[in-house]
Amino acid sequence: MKVQENWKVVYVASRQEKKASLRMEQLGIVHFLPLYKKLSQWSDRKKWVEVPLFNGYMFVKPTALQRDSVLQIPGVVAFVRYNGDDAIVQEKEITNIKTVLASGYSLETINTPQDFTVGEQVEVVEGPLIGHTGDILRQNDKEHFLVSFGTLGQSIKIELPYQAFKKLN
Repeated sequence: MKVQENWKVVYVASRQEKKASLRMEQLGIVHFLPLYKKLSQWSDRKKWVEVPLFNGYMFVKPTALQRDSVLQIPGVVAFVRYNGDDAIVQEKEITNIKTVLASGYSLETINTPQDFTVGEQVEVVEGPLIGHTGDILRQNDKEHFLVSFGTLGQSIKIELPYQAFKKLN
């Protein structure tokens, strides 16, 4: 009787998703890195680039023997855990993600207030402070956080909505 492997989720170091995916492919580990095309702009040009749909995460379907090999891949940090076990993703959820990506619709992931924790370093992605990094000091209400920006040895504290920043790590 063949054992059915389940889809699991691994944490991957920031900007290491494609390298980890390539290594998994070389090792014959079934995996899925959902990518979408995004128009990126630099000071001198614009370019369409493929970026991970879920920054810092990748889906894997390792055999029992491959599980430890997954953790040895540079950039892979750990398996996502739920109630003490590896978190399992249903096949239909993977299929749904693939269907959405194949549809050609413009898409991107969004943050929720639950995505951020006190002490975390963030980068401002909209407004007059765009590009600046700071630390979350506290959550003021459901949608606003107090963020500290260190400037000239001083700390500037500003209340920002969670939509105005993204995680750095």
